Amino acid sequence: MSYRLTPGLPLDAEIRRVAEEQIDKASAELSAPKPGEDPHEAIHDVRKRFKKLRALVLLTRSGDTGFARTENARFRDAARALSGVRDRTALIEALDALVDHVPAGLSESATKAAFGALRGELEEKRQTALAGEGDLGATIAATLATLADSRDAAGMLAFHRPVKDAPKVLATGFAATHGRARDALKKALRSGAAEDLHDLRKHVKYLSFHLQLLAPLWPESFEPLRRTAAEIADALGRDHDYAVLRAELMPEAEGHALVLALMDRRQAELQAGALSDARRLLADKPEAVAARIKRLWRLAAEAASAAEGAGGSSGAS
Repeated sequence: MSYRLTPGLPLDAEIRRVAEEQIDKASAELSAPKPGEDPHEAIHDVRKRFKKLRALVLLTRSGDTGFARTENARFRDAARALSGVRDRTALIEALDALVDHVPAGLSESATKAAFGALRGELEEKRQTALAGEGDLGATIAATLATLADSRDAAGMLAFHRPVKDAPKVLATGFAATHGRARDALKKALRSGAAEDLHDLRKHVKYLSFHLQLLAPLWPESFEPLRRTAAEIADALGRDHDYAVLRAELMPEAEGHALVLALMDRRQAELQAGALSDARRLLADKPEAVAARIKRLWRLAAEAASAAEGAGGSSGAS
């Protein structure tokens, strides 16, 4: 199966299936990493699973608010416990990505020297983070225990009317995330502040996962929207990496003037593209989005039922 909700099937059963699949994959990635793989790469993959799980419970929150509240907090806290070294690695990756956006005409030797020196500093800080992270094995064991508890909780999830209420539950959850993203966009457009752009990134990322979960409603339409939402989130994520790196460099700004200038230029590009795309992605009001999701879910469920009936009739003949 996959990270998709199937129209026409009981929604609680579909949530259980998707949650259990993500939890099982996360558990496997932590307990049996690929040969030669840095355990921090497995941790990075598991953090992505936690984001997908949080998106799932946020989308279906109104079906069981208690379950959603508990599991969202559980996944959030577990992801935070795994964040340290990965955050340092993200800064190195951001610096490496900046090299691809150095304009022609700059001195190659000066650029190489500036980037090389800073990368060395970031590597040292990453090694310090590695040395100070404590017992990684204990952290992994605690995360595996959390995943096991979440799997048990997901296995007990049951809605009162899992088929009939599905359109409303999904429409409510999707519209709520869409509305939060719209609010974050308005704030980011007004302020341009790093924290507001990062907040927009978070909500659009959840929206991209919602679109992936609901892709069976209309794959040809939802997949381009999902891809756009993911690209916006990636651009704003990289912009946030540069904002964090900038804060680290400012005490010695003169020594990093070239890198800071290049970051200024790249951040302006990332923000302009992401905000322009976000304005289009989030153009509709939440009420209109909710009504559309409801109709599309019902149409997809009817089509699935008709196809199942035709298959049954065909088999009977």
